[in-house]
Amino acid sequence: MIGLMTKISDTSPEDLLQIRFKKALRGDQDSFWALIEPHSGLIYSVAFGILKDPEQAQDILHEVYIEAFKSISNLRKANRLPAWLHSLTRNLCYNIIRKSIRAEQGKVQVLRARPKVVPIDEVLIKEEELKQLQIALGELPESFRIILGMKYMNQKNFSHCYSCKEIAGILDISVEAVKSRLFEARKLLAIRMSENQKQPQSLIKGGIKR
Repeated sequence: MIGLMTKISDTSPEDLLQIRFKKALRGDQDSFWALIEPHSGLIYSVAFGILKDPEQAQDILHEVYIEAFKSISNLRKANRLPAWLHSLTRNLCYNIIRKSIRAEQGKVQVLRARPKVVPIDEVLIKEEELKQLQIALGELPESFRIILGMKYMNQKNFSHCYSCKEIAGILDISVEAVKSRLFEARKLLAIRMSENQKQPQSLIKGGIKR
């Protein structure tokens, strides 16, 4: 028994990932959830960044769980899971947008809707700034909304906070490109906030770590 416990404790994270991945491919639900759950924040960040609606983003989160379970056999390498989930989430979001456009006969109201809730770590901002931040965040380009969500939102709402290196791997860009995009996103957010005579200084001035 002691030998078995020692063997399990000696398993490296990479080996454990491969074990769970192989079991998930065989339909083991516990292993599948152990793989997916740490990336819930990533899925939500991407969904919110595209749809700008927290309720729709939460719905997408559950849809991705279902779709990922059905199609995980399409994933060839376990270490590509975050990038695969990113792509899967984007596809599901754009399907919703296309359906909304058809339902509204070409109107793109869903793309202009302001977010009702800002999924960014509220520790980094003051309560009275929320209204202005909601408006400003909704005016940012989609790529900026997504990367801000991936970097900051997970600190409060989910268990995993993504580093610049992890974001680079998910978005298939360099770490320097991630840092540059974060810098530009925060700068543009500051401009939008300044137009409303409010600035989330703790977020804008925060350094890029990791």
